[in-house]
Amino acid sequence: KYVLCLTESYGTDKFGELARRVDTEPENAAMSEKFWSIRLSNDDMSLIADHPDLGEIELVAGRQMVTAERLEILALGSVQKWDDGLAVSDVVQSVIDSGAIPVLPWGFGKWLGQRSDIVANLIKKFDDGSLYLGDNSGRPGLMPTPAEFTAASGSAMRILPGSDPLPFKSEYDRAGSFGFYIDDLSYREGVWNGLRTKLQQGDGDIHCYGSLESPLRFVRNQVAMQYVTRVSNRRSAS
Repeated sequence: KYVLCLTESYGTDKFGELARRVDTEPENAAMSEKFWSIRLSNDDMSLIADHPDLGEIELVAGRQMVTAERLEILALGSVQKWDDGLAVSDVVQSVIDSGAIPVLPWGFGKWLGQRSDIVANLIKKFDDGSLYLGDNSGRPGLMPTPAEFTAASGSAMRILPGSDPLPFKSEYDRAGSFGFYIDDLSYREGVWNGLRTKLQQGDGDIHCYGSLESPLRFVRNQVAMQYVTRVSNRRSAS
């Protein structure tokens, strides 16, 4: 059983578009890849992608918010939408109140400087396990373990690995290549609901799979992202 969590940014709702298409045109709900088909699940937060050879994947709705402090917060398992630019602590609490899984993902350069104090305060405030830290395959394997991960390990907070591919064609096939699994899930109400219940109850060991980024690919991607950001800023200013 597999789960792929989407984390869509402000102004994007591909999950909603796909769900509406499946609901109104179920006979035409096929993905571009041959043999994949999509159907509705038992709740509004996930869809079932089915392949005759590879089996089923639950596609789970989720959001990515950029806070006032220029940190990112993920909401896993939610069709609710949040605005960007809100205070990070308020966003985390709102995601918790919604029933979704809030994740503070690692990002190169995003946990440094003044923001490192903000991250430290978030870890202290939500050390009951209601907030999760996110690791991802873009972190270079030769880099030391982030101090925040070490600090979180001394509390009830847990770390969720994910692939988090960059918006480049060379990254498209990396979705799902780095992640986690938990043993002994209950599938009675769907894979995602069983996984979410385990996480929210703090049950089960989180097992990571996949590998971190190579130094060469990491540098290449960072240079490419800087270029894309500068081009985007120039277009916005013109």
